[in-house]
Amino acid sequence: MFSTDVTDLVSARPATPADTEITAALAQQAMVTVRDERGGRWHLDHDSDAKDPQTRHVHAVQTADQQLVVGCIEGVVVGYGMAYLSPTIDGQLCTIDELVVHPRAQAIGVGSEILAQVRSWAIATSCQAIESQVLPGNRAAKNFFERVGMKTRKMRVSADL
Repeated sequence: MFSTDVTDLVSARPATPADTEITAALAQQAMVTVRDERGGRWHLDHDSDAKDPQTRHVHAVQTADQQLVVGCIEGVVVGYGMAYLSPTIDGQLCTIDELVVHPRAQAIGVGSEILAQVRSWAIATSCQAIESQVLPGNRAAKNFFERVGMKTRKMRVSADL
């Protein structure tokens, strides 16, 4: 009897320029959802890069200090992660700026595969650590990062004036 675990069908790889159309569409969908989350409007209006997602993603594919990774199910792109290198006092760290998986493809290992690919890139570029950020109300994202071994090390607070 043939039995395939869905996680056997999940993979991640560095993105190509051809992938940026779908990663940009995933980013646009995520921005709609994030705007309504606690802290989402502030993040999108003040913390995020003002460039449109496709411009950001094409730049990440073409730039050595950035990485765009796609997560796939049977070769079909269903998520992505975008990271960049940040200098520190004694080296550099890898900052995951975006990690998005289509809602219907969540909780089956796509995010973990994307993170593993980003982590490999971070190690290959001699990073001392890897970090990301999570909006305060996004318990699922916080749980995901903790499940893969990341810990909360600081919280950012703000107020509208």
